[in-house]
This record gives sequence, structure tokens and C-alpha cells, in this order.
Amino acid sequence: MRRIEPVLLAGCNQTDSGPKTVEEAQQEAAKLDRPVPGLYSQTMKITKLEMPDAPPEMVKQMQAAMGQSEPTDFCLTEEMAKEGFEQMFQEIENEGECTYDRFDVSGGKLDALLQCESKEQGKGTITMSGNVTSQGSDVTVEIATVNPGAPMGNSTIGMQMVSKRIGGCPAEKQSDG
Repeated sequence: MRRIEPVLLAGCNQTDSGPKTVEEAQQEAAKLDRPVPGLYSQTMKITKLEMPDAPPEMVKQMQAAMGQSEPTDFCLTEEMAKEGFEQMFQEIENEGECTYDRFDVSGGKLDALLQCESKEQGKGTITMSGNVTSQGSDVTVEIATVNPGAPMGNSTIGMQMVSKRIGGCPAEKQSDG
């Protein structure tokens, strides 16, 4: 199972209305206050699931996961906090050609729209909205994909991710990262 990293997605005030590259989003994210190091609790819940082309057993597994949300705790070290939010956008960049149609955070409110396309994974539209602070986040993400050649085919999956700083890192977790 893949470790869930802190989802503290954010950006700066967008001053122009044109699309933004991933690099521009990284530059804006670098201007943000860094997250506070410490122990965080994160929950992720699937809120929407539309997979008309997927095999029935895959849909059944995903539906079983809907509404379930088991908290995962992680330690955000001082070193990780210094990296800020830029690292998240490097991962997005590696997934294919992506452009932000919208990337705005005003008063801690996130509003972003990302369009991606790759030969292997097809086209995807990712919308993100919610609240982000240096102590945590409550972000809703919706991913709509168009890829007739993939097992899931065309799909729309929505999820809510909430992370909250709950204290300092235990001594034994200080070196994790």
C-alpha cells in the first residue's frame, strides 16, 4: 500500500486569467508559508464514483471503499516542511503534459483546475477546492479521465482529503521521511 503523503495543496493569488504551467504553479507555491512540522492525521473519503466502462468487479471494490475513511497519521519533519508545497507539483509534472487553467488561493481557499494529457493515460481533468492552512487542509478533488483503452475507461472519481496537525512528532518518528 502506498504511503499517503500530506495533502496540503495550495498556491498564491492568480493575477492573470491565462493557463499556468506546472512550473509556474511551483513558483507560486514556493511563496506560501511553510506547513508547520509535526504529527498530522489525514482521512481520505471517496465521495463520487462514475465508471461506466470498468469491469463490474473493479466497480464493486471501489464502491465498497466509498464512504469509508480510516485516519492515517504521518510525521511532517522539519526537513519536509522546508520543502513546502513545490514537491507535490513535481510529481504532477512527471505524469504527463499538464496545464493549470485555474490556480488560485485567496484567504486560504484553494480553487484549481488542471488539464493533463499523456499517450498512455489519456486525458484528465482535475479540479481541487477547499481550505488550506499551515496546520492542515480540507480539500475536495475530482478527477475525470477519458481513456477508452484503459481498464477503467472513462471515469469520474471524487474524494475529500482532510489533514490536521494534531501535535508534535513522537521521538521515534522524527527520522521518518
